[in-house]
Amino acid sequence: MTHELRATIFIVVSTLLILAYLAWVLTGPIKRFLYRHFTVRFYYPVVRQVALDHDFFLVNEFVGSLSGGDQLHIDHILIGEKYIYCIRDRYYPGTLLSDPEDEMWTFYSGKTKSVQISNPVSINRFRVERLCLLAPIDRSIVIPIVLVNNDCYYTPFEQDDASGYFLSLKQLAKFVDLKEAEDVSPINALVAESLANDLSKMKSHDAK
Repeated sequence: MTHELRATIFIVVSTLLILAYLAWVLTGPIKRFLYRHFTVRFYYPVVRQVALDHDFFLVNEFVGSLSGGDQLHIDHILIGEKYIYCIRDRYYPGTLLSDPEDEMWTFYSGKTKSVQISNPVSINRFRVERLCLLAPIDRSIVIPIVLVNNDCYYTPFEQDDASGYFLSLKQLAKFVDLKEAEDVSPINALVAESLANDLSKMKSHDAK
């Protein structure tokens, strides 16, 4: 093996090792940046797969106009056979000190750095209540869900249909399966289809 060939191999291997190291170092920051700024886009395939598996209606990135000029944002409205799931996507790369009764939660993104954030569960519940005023939806069959990243850690708290749920991406499919297996009356199929069409029209109108 010539000196030139050994030098070329050394340069190529060194370059590959450096690139691999940079990729390993930068994977975390790049992932956090993308998930923070494009949360709905990254979570959408998970929600869509649940809709496809069950043949549910899905209205994505719903925006509705409220009285006074305010707008109502819900990332995903999943219309199942027995329940309607109103999902709000959130990305928390750290730990949350969470309590459904508290107006503010503490979010730790590092060992010592912390910030106060508005309670996402209560915010999503408020959005659901406004949606039920905006559209002819029975509040008793609507389930608010805050959907978070799988590596989000939080203080466990009691959750129910009325107050809402705080679920990771990997929990969503199983959660929907359990809810849809409950012994409750199903939503009329024509009503479900009509609601999906109405919400889509409202969304399209407000997007103009």
